[in-house]
Amino acid sequence: MRTLLAAWALVTLGGASARSQSLELYAVRFYRSAGSETLVDGFCRVSFALLDPLSRSPDGGAAYRISVTVRDSGGLEVLAQSWVRSVPARVLHLAGGSAVEHFSFTLQPGRYAVDVSVTDSATGRASRQRGDVDAFPRPPRASDLLLATGVREAAPADTARPGEIRKGSVLLQASGHPVLTPQQARLGYYLELYPAHPETASVMVRVKTPRGDQLVVTEARRIVVDSGGGATRGVVDLAGLPPGDYRLELAVAGAGTGSDTAVRDADFGMAGLEADLARDPFAALTEAQLDTLYLPLVYLMASEEQGVYPGLTVEGKRSFLRQFWVKRDPTPGTPRNEAQEDVYRRIGEANRRFREGGAAAIPGWRTDRGRIFIKYGPPDEVLERPQAGSTNPYVVWKYTQLRVQKYVFLDLTLFGNYALIWTNDRREPVRSNWRELLGAGAVTDVMRF
Repeated sequence: MRTLLAAWALVTLGGASARSQSLELYAVRFYRSAGSETLVDGFCRVSFALLDPLSRSPDGGAAYRISVTVRDSGGLEVLAQSWVRSVPARVLHLAGGSAVEHFSFTLQPGRYAVDVSVTDSATGRASRQRGDVDAFPRPPRASDLLLATGVREAAPADTARPGEIRKGSVLLQASGHPVLTPQQARLGYYLELYPAHPETASVMVRVKTPRGDQLVVTEARRIVVDSGGGATRGVVDLAGLPPGDYRLELAVAGAGTGSDTAVRDADFGMAGLEADLARDPFAALTEAQLDTLYLPLVYLMASEEQGVYPGLTVEGKRSFLRQFWVKRDPTPGTPRNEAQEDVYRRIGEANRRFREGGAAAIPGWRTDRGRIFIKYGPPDEVLERPQAGSTNPYVVWKYTQLRVQKYVFLDLTLFGNYALIWTNDRREPVRSNWRELLGAGAVTDVMRF
């Protein structure tokens, strides 16, 4: 017997462009015998394409308010939740950027309507979706199936990382609709069982296409379930699965009523190799190539991260780079790491634009302009003085989003090698004779800019 999931994906069926402009909603139900309640874990994927930058934001980011309302079949409001989320400017305009909001609530038996709205703080524009969810009328044989891109045992004092939810002693990286990649092809699952009596059950995993064609099937695994209930969880390696949409099906024989079989399923996706290039560009690189990607990151490292990488093995270096970016991922649980993409894009542009010649060529990322560009991105305003009378050529960069920061670069050699000589950024060095190097007229020019 197959049980229909109370999960929904309320999006316009019209391709990726339509999906990117919509809210995607998913829900997974669990039963709680105390009070005969249904616990619902809800997920809402919010596309950044729905948001505009805040004019009053110092960093050019965006914000939105998400509201969740649950009503019973008579229209009575049984739950209302609302909170505000901010989106940094560095990820707001990246193609495909999104965030997953998680919310949970409990319900008595019955049918309910769940309304979710996301209101853009800049424009007041609201995006809405609705879904129906049935709370269990009686103890089910099993919960709905929860899929995850990561599953780990939680230590007693462990706290959930961004994008994780806790189920008993397990922490799961869940987003409602996981998307795997060829290099990150392990799919986790979690299912609760509610037998009336202790029993031994047999668990089998199948992977099917949307048409029902079976592609993967695992050997049956035996588990013991107490009368108070239990859970089965695991990870299946789906490396080699072509890009596309799929369904993972979990069949539990012997759960609940003798030899009856409980079947639960949930959808997931497999992205192509291009997703791995964004998510994990380190997998197939040589040690020299890894070192090239590591070196510019010294500008971004915390003190405890410095000095660790050089003594690692090749695989250790890969692991270091992966973890470095996992900690900085603004949208955990999604296939892309927008911060990683943005920084490596800046490094590439710095190498193209700011390479310096001379006796020993200096790559762009190692120059003063390259360092500032990688750390803060392109300046908001630029003052260029290629011919400044008796003063050597100089250029001034100004950033205005957080607070006004100026950086003055002077061509000391007249060969296009610009050095940072003054800034009001206390984290950067200033040359004590910068005024003499510029001259009074240029100093006035810089201060007025």
